[in-house]
Amino acid sequence: MLIISLIIFAIIALIVAAVLGLLSSVVAWRIVRRRNWSHKRLIVLLAAITPALFIGMEAVLGFIGSVYISETKGVDLGFGDYWEAPLSASHCLSAVDMPETACIREKGPYLEGSGRVEHLWVQDDSVFVTIQDKAISSEINDSSSSTYSLYLFHRQGNGMDTLLNRADTLQLAETLRSRNLDAKTALTPDDYFTQAQREAHKIESPLRHTITIVTILALWALLIRFIKKRSC
Repeated sequence: MLIISLIIFAIIALIVAAVLGLLSSVVAWRIVRRRNWSHKRLIVLLAAITPALFIGMEAVLGFIGSVYISETKGVDLGFGDYWEAPLSASHCLSAVDMPETACIREKGPYLEGSGRVEHLWVQDDSVFVTIQDKAISSEINDSSSSTYSLYLFHRQGNGMDTLLNRADTLQLAETLRSRNLDAKTALTPDDYFTQAQREAHKIESPLRHTITIVTILALWALLIRFIKKRSC
């Protein structure tokens, strides 16, 4: 699946780069054709290839950054259809195919995960997680027989605290109220993965953009300088 995802991404990137390159070259030509500038064709060429260079460098640097963050911070969002974000030093939120399938899993060698994660709350260094427990009766589709568990994780610590274990909806509601955990502030697994991605990439993203822009400007300057020397 990872190879298929990369192929689809590459095709989309090529199409977008081609369209943007065509548009930017047309705009550049309309600007330079009425001006007495030298190297008009070079300017149009640079305008045409710049979108492809930008997208290509962003994709390569972004992939390298994602691999680095995955290895160092444990945040893996969707590559190969696997999602992961840390809850603590010992446990993570993981999902396969879709964030909605998220469960709690212990880090290290693969172990079977918990039931399906419903909501999460982040309070400073603490993360509260409610899960709908795996069905233990034949009435799998009977929501009235569902039980819920509530866990507390400390991001900088190990292990987890079990606040509720296979409780009914009334017990869950009472415990959430006692902990000041409001449904309005609850995060879905998808929200938590997105938040983890923003936190993990808050340095990588601006650094990646800066490297890409500086590199493209440097290539422009070198190419223009080379053409000027050849024309002398």
